[in-house]
Amino acid sequence: MDKLSNMIAFVTVAETGSFAETASRLNLANSVISKRIKDLEDHLGTQLLQRTTRHLNLTEAGYVYVEHARKFLDELAEVEENLRYSNDHPVGEIKISAPLSFGNKFLGPAVSSFLDKYPDVTVKLIVNDRTVDIAEEGFDLAIRVGPLKDQNLIARKLAQSRRVVVASPEYLRKFGRPETPQDLGKHNCLSYSGLAEGKSWPFRKDGREFWQPVGGRFIADSGTLLCEAAVRGCGIAILPTFIAGPHIVNGELEILLEDFEQEPLAIQAVYQHKRHLSAKTRKLIEHLAEYFKGFGG
Repeated sequence: MDKLSNMIAFVTVAETGSFAETASRLNLANSVISKRIKDLEDHLGTQLLQRTTRHLNLTEAGYVYVEHARKFLDELAEVEENLRYSNDHPVGEIKISAPLSFGNKFLGPAVSSFLDKYPDVTVKLIVNDRTVDIAEEGFDLAIRVGPLKDQNLIARKLAQSRRVVVASPEYLRKFGRPETPQDLGKHNCLSYSGLAEGKSWPFRKDGREFWQPVGGRFIADSGTLLCEAAVRGCGIAILPTFIAGPHIVNGELEILLEDFEQEPLAIQAVYQHKRHLSAKTRKLIEHLAEYFKGFGG
């Protein structure tokens, strides 16, 4: 019995839910796929699939087996890749998730310079502000801004960025300058929905962190949109300097409440356990760390 081929056939059937689709993917006849599943079940002495005329479902044993089989096949593919290609010659596709504003503004040049160095690598970059499930959604790597919430992931710090409260000079002339976080209750606050659902902002004083409730007429899931609104005098925003920085430098925005500013935000590359980290992904992380060295937002 070719155990490895049978395992590959079973995992593919579990992923596709179809013998016909599996046969097409593996370029084999349906009868060959059916025999491989039967041989595997006979070898294990248990049923892995429940077949009806319309549906194909995993049994309880099937769920257990496919989880371990996937891990084994992933690790085998990684070993083969590392043997076939040295770290100086990575190859294959890397799927990355990144937050919208940071990804659009900074990752294009960083990825382009990586691809220039490694012509046999393809990068698929998905930018949005949703926190993806790296394992479930098949990502090799994600860029995250702020504390790492999932303790099952490993993080490599790439850079850091201040998160500052800002407003336009025009807004401050009309409505005054807040001197404490509590003063924000008198102002129209432009809030990022991913930060406490836009209802409060984080601050720090004398080593103590606290959240200040805020209110306002504009809540969005894009820091770039909030920055544009702040520049136009719509209200006060709290933003990372990698978004607000250019507008601060040219005088379109002013930093407020600096005495209450939090510690800088970490910009990190996060990934699954090192055991599952491919050579190409490891090389990209090293490249990003070098590319963003000295980056201050």
